[in-house]
Amino acid sequence: MTDAGHPITLEVSTRFYTLGEPGVNMGNLDTAELIRDLVLNLVSIFLLVYVIYFRRHRRWDQVVGYVAFNISLFTVSAALGSSGPLNVGVGFGLFAVLSVVRLRSDESGQIEIGFTMVALVLGLMAGLPGMEFGIKVLFASLLVVAMFLVDMGAIGRRYRYARVKVELDRIIHEEEALHDHLRSTFGKAVKSVSLRSVDMVRDTMTLDVVFHTES
Repeated sequence: MTDAGHPITLEVSTRFYTLGEPGVNMGNLDTAELIRDLVLNLVSIFLLVYVIYFRRHRRWDQVVGYVAFNISLFTVSAALGSSGPLNVGVGFGLFAVLSVVRLRSDESGQIEIGFTMVALVLGLMAGLPGMEFGIKVLFASLLVVAMFLVDMGAIGRRYRYARVKVELDRIIHEEEALHDHLRSTFGKAVKSVSLRSVDMVRDTMTLDVVFHTES
């Protein structure tokens, strides 16, 4: 190609990047930092939901939920951080939305709520860019160790309770009679009873019952 009789030379420089190449950024997100934070998050959530929760409570459906929400929050917070400075309010907004969605389940007891909160915090914290990795490790360790001590009974060992959802085939109006019926049926002392629903047609009632268990 020529321009007024003078040759024009075009130089094209190409370079191919790989995901693990040092110094490669996706937006403002360093891939080495992303992989490091992802490993921290995966190790933390594995210890929390499998080593601590599942081995004691044996509810795989809850484990799937914890992991899904944790990874989702990690991914979203990391992606938003790569597009620019991440407002703290955005992170808390994501945390609140996922918490509401998760906790609307009728199967969520106080133990499940506690594990849900920690799983969400781990994902949010690990995914946030800009925080020193040592601080992330410290906070993640603090959360996991605290849940281990509390859930395994190292703290408050003498105060053990079990929460059970009970459906009775008759309606009992008097509280004392209800406590006596539950105690004789299950053979355990009743700490508290909460009424969930009453079906006058079927003559049934659904309760949340907290029993004392052996320490």
